Amino acid sequence: MQKVRWKKLLYLRQPYPDNYTDASFLDQLKRNSTVAKYSYRKLFADFSVCSLYGSLLLLVNVNFTAIYSDLWRPPAPTLLASAFSLLVLLADVVTGRRHKFKAYAVLLSILLLVSPVLRSLTESTSSDSIWALSCFLTCLNAACHKYALDPTQPYHSILSTNLSFANGIVLASRLSSSTSVFCFLVFSIEVSVLMPVFDYRLRQNSQAAHYVLLAVVMFIVSSMLYVVHGALLVFLYLLGIVFVSVFLPLYFVFLQKYKNELQGPWDTAKPILKNVT
Repeated sequence: MQKVRWKKLLYLRQPYPDNYTDASFLDQLKRNSTVAKYSYRKLFADFSVCSLYGSLLLLVNVNFTAIYSDLWRPPAPTLLASAFSLLVLLADVVTGRRHKFKAYAVLLSILLLVSPVLRSLTESTSSDSIWALSCFLTCLNAACHKYALDPTQPYHSILSTNLSFANGIVLASRLSSSTSVFCFLVFSIEVSVLMPVFDYRLRQNSQAAHYVLLAVVMFIVSSMLYVVHGALLVFLYLLGIVFVSVFLPLYFVFLQKYKNELQGPWDTAKPILKNVT
């Protein structure tokens, strides 16, 4: 008598013991069928976006430290950042996107009006509490920012924009004059809000231009760090950039070989829906 072929069906009564395992049980097993393989070059490009945004956040905080310590006058870095921002906004005007230039002008007017109020916003709060709050907002900003690693997708980073505003207001409230408050807030918005948008547009057209921007920002941050804090923090900053941009992609590639995703016929079925005409 021919033995009945085993079937992978629980509702059938079959002449096999309950713990029976047929040789064909794992025939349809698939391993890592949907796992994407990443190249080091792609990962380096993605992590460099994180390095750039972290450098921009650091740039804002270093500029505040210098203004707060009277190492340089507030208008100097603000004028440089504003000149760059105006060039970008004028390019938008040429391409027909005038609403962004108008929004920028309105924002400057509002900041100019509220600067005297913001200067006395946290007079009753201790400086230690302000530094701790600023550190928390900066870390939260870096974690919540939409880095838009795929430049073909739309860029909307509303949460990190609000956090940048909040951090700028918190720090500006410790400055001594309304002019310093206004200049620092303008610098903070131009660096931490407008610059990531500009970098996003660069990556849409040329990845090499993004690397040039990253190198320029790194040079500026390193120079300002050296003046404000000395060579040790410059070394630690560059070490952090190398760790994020070079070693983290290597570690990610190294971990790929340990990816072990199993798929078999016991996984949840995905129905195929067809239009019935």
